[in-house]
Amino acid sequence: MIVSSMTLNEIHQELFSDLRTLESKIDSCHRDFKRKVLKSTTYPFSLSYDCRTKLKKNLFVVNLYASKRGDFAKPLIGICGIYNRPEGNYLAALALEKNMTTIFPPHFFKRYRERIVKEVKLSNEEIIKHYLNRNGWGFVAAPSNAKYQGVYNIFEAEMNDTNLSFVCVNSEGFCFGEKLGNINVIKTIISEDMLIADQKVVFAQLKAGFELSNKSMFGARYSG
Repeated sequence: MIVSSMTLNEIHQELFSDLRTLESKIDSCHRDFKRKVLKSTTYPFSLSYDCRTKLKKNLFVVNLYASKRGDFAKPLIGICGIYNRPEGNYLAALALEKNMTTIFPPHFFKRYRERIVKEVKLSNEEIIKHYLNRNGWGFVAAPSNAKYQGVYNIFEAEMNDTNLSFVCVNSEGFCFGEKLGNINVIKTIISEDMLIADQKVVFAQLKAGFELSNKSMFGARYSG
């Protein structure tokens, strides 16, 4: 179980260690997904499963995606942990093959609610699930520079002492983050509509890379 006294590295280790106890549950999710993919008449097809570990009660969300019927046996799989601390709900996306964790703190989801979703009625956990449904398959990132840092400082004036490590783009906007070893912390998100013309130029290449990556992954089914 994740507690408020844990460091980021301890949280990373806890999630990766506890995830191993879910292997049979994840296999069961995969079998259920296969059946539903084969019965479906529309594609792409995706489902999310909530899985809580038996002893430590950590909550993991398993996302499965098939772009076509033939992907039923080898769907894309994404695994995230959702945990609570006194300051709010966190999302931790696990990159198993890289032994990396990307953490989205409560402030990120506050901004996501305000700037992207613009919905006050959803609970904090529903906001996180909404984000996963829209952006569950990662992002394209680039190292930060003075221009990216300047944009961040404008929109997050109260946290402008943060030294950004990278900027990334997902399907709904641009995110700013800090890299701490094998842990990424995503600080905030802004929408493209919030940028003025000169700022949009700064992010244009990053957005083009994201669209190219998605076309490569999803082919003609990617609509941009």
